[in-house]
Amino acid sequence: MEDILKLIDITKKRGQRSIQLVNQNFRKKEVSKDNQLYDGILNGKFDTDDKAAKSMFKSNPGNRNYRNAKGKLKQKLLNHLYFLDYDKSSYTLFNKCEYESLHLLHQCKILIREGANDIAIKLLPQLLKNAKQFECVDIVVEALTILRNEYARLGKTTPFYETQKELDYYLSFKDAVDASEKDFHEILVYVNKSVSAQNRILSKIPDVVDEMQKRSERFKSRQIDRLVFKLQSLYNELSWNFEENIKLCTTIEEKYLRKDNSEIDINLSKKEVALAKLKAFYCLKDAEKGGAYAQKSMKLFKPGTYRWFLFMEIYFLLMMRGEKYKKAGEIFRKVRTNKNYGNLPEMNKEKWQIYRAYLVFVNDSKLLRWGFNLEEFVGAIPAFPKENASYNISTLIIQYIYLLKEGNIDEVRRRIEELQQYNSTHLDKRHNYRNSIFIRLLSIVTEKEFNYELIEEKGKNYYSKLTNTNIPTDPDTEMEVIPYEKLYMYILDYLKTNKIYVHYRFYNLNVV
Repeated sequence: MEDILKLIDITKKRGQRSIQLVNQNFRKKEVSKDNQLYDGILNGKFDTDDKAAKSMFKSNPGNRNYRNAKGKLKQKLLNHLYFLDYDKSSYTLFNKCEYESLHLLHQCKILIREGANDIAIKLLPQLLKNAKQFECVDIVVEALTILRNEYARLGKTTPFYETQKELDYYLSFKDAVDASEKDFHEILVYVNKSVSAQNRILSKIPDVVDEMQKRSERFKSRQIDRLVFKLQSLYNELSWNFEENIKLCTTIEEKYLRKDNSEIDINLSKKEVALAKLKAFYCLKDAEKGGAYAQKSMKLFKPGTYRWFLFMEIYFLLMMRGEKYKKAGEIFRKVRTNKNYGNLPEMNKEKWQIYRAYLVFVNDSKLLRWGFNLEEFVGAIPAFPKENASYNISTLIIQYIYLLKEGNIDEVRRRIEELQQYNSTHLDKRHNYRNSIFIRLLSIVTEKEFNYELIEEKGKNYYSKLTNTNIPTDPDTEMEVIPYEKLYMYILDYLKTNKIYVHYRFYNLNVV
């Protein structure tokens, strides 16, 4: 009772701020503007400030009432961060215990500040037990510091020195974790800066990995081990060693993730590892093993979530690469009919429309064409922003193929003019080599005036470069939906068999 009385005295003395939370009980009809805004965003009605302000206040986002409603909603959502439910199965045991430890530490600090040191001391043993178990070393250091200071205040010398000794160990442990975090992010900043910066830092990664592994072994640390995995995985991707990445992901899965989500005691997600592994299968063009792994791993992802769409995209592209077009069609329909598809960013939906055009080309069906105006898609020159240049290239390529198939020579020439602009100004050799080679092959078609024999002869060297180049395409930045080697075979077949081009060759015999 004494502790309760002290806590009541603290809360009574300091007063209590009114905590407003977003209404998530939909049995109650809330009419406040901030709840209307919340409900509209949740249901996909509002995805921009313009739409929300116009609907709610018949005004623009600068309207004072709209800004007030938005501000209140933001504060309510921030308040909710103190009441998140980490007992859900989607969270790991690490997520739950880290969250609870942070709350306990916050409570201890407030109690110390308010003079209720004796209550804080009673909370520390459980806090330290959880934080140590899950290697939340920053929390352990703060908790041990509070405990040491309390022993000093109480004049307890033996516990003071015992706690100080333990604190010294965890300070060195924390230094090792901090150094590993610094090393990882120092590599990451250069990887994300530019291609040239990435190339400069690449050779340094193995030494950094070795140093991090030594720290991990010294402290038997799962958290440093996690950083070793992330950095080694990044290095494998950058050096195109995807066989090693599959082995690495399998090792991590077996070591830490072969258990129920609620029992995982490391800050690592099954989904994150599954995505890295599936991407490696994609880059290796291994549709058989990759497809089997995707089928097994799909249950990890809740349909309609961000990561589910990402997983399904890589799975779709893997099936297209493996010429498993029926399965690719099934994946596409699952994505397209998901209730959250409409909530995807516009650029993501545009990307899936491009994928649909390729899929219809190799696996035409009424189901895939339903709600899709293919003629309109093929007829419109794409104009995506510079940061989405791959969308333009991929669209222009499939338009070129459709138009060539139809014998629309003028429009074919127009598409290659557009593609050549990208080839000269936007495509770097390391990450867009295959795009550059394929655009060159498409150019030869018009340069040689659709003459099959001349095109086949001239294109041999470039086709050989395509087939012998092991540079993998990256589903995050490139959109080679159907392998270019396969598309080129379609092109040669059209030129050889289509009567339009047979007649065209007859009237253009002087082409060399």
